[in-house]
Amino acid sequence: MLHHLSKQRFTLNKAANLDSIKVFIKDLKDITSIVPCKLDETEVQLSLQIHALDKSWKINSKYLAKEYKFDTFKQAFVFMNTISHMADEMNHYPKWINVYNRLNVEITTQDVSGISIKDVILAHLMESVFKDVKESNQENIGEIIKVSPNQLLQIWNTNYSQYQEILKKNVHNL
Repeated sequence: MLHHLSKQRFTLNKAANLDSIKVFIKDLKDITSIVPCKLDETEVQLSLQIHALDKSWKINSKYLAKEYKFDTFKQAFVFMNTISHMADEMNHYPKWINVYNRLNVEITTQDVSGISIKDVILAHLMESVFKDVKESNQENIGEIIKVSPNQLLQIWNTNYSQYQEILKKNVHNL
């Protein structure tokens, strides 16, 4: 079940921004029920920071972008196969270009002509699958990486709780 904590848009401080982007998700199919709203640059940066994606993804006003480099073409294909299954459940698809062991990815939400929380969720999933593909050295093109989307979403939800605790401590220390 999906729970969006706030539909209000804040830009005054990080705590307020956090409430405007926090989404609790139990299942990939919950993502289809999110009514996306375009995130401003501060919200995008904060979302990426919370999930430790801020250094690896490039932010454009309309999309998130990244180049993945795999050891082999087969690894790149396993990654694309795994993500395609997740993206299909989410009904949210990346744009990608694959040349041998390199994969250039762009994620955007067409409905808002920009970046929404759906894009950040997909980026989070992609990062986890990328690590799994590299670590397992999976090269069986017909297979998908045996990752648990529910476990990845649990990590997604936990990241917000941990970040809220950090913010509270920082506010108390001021």
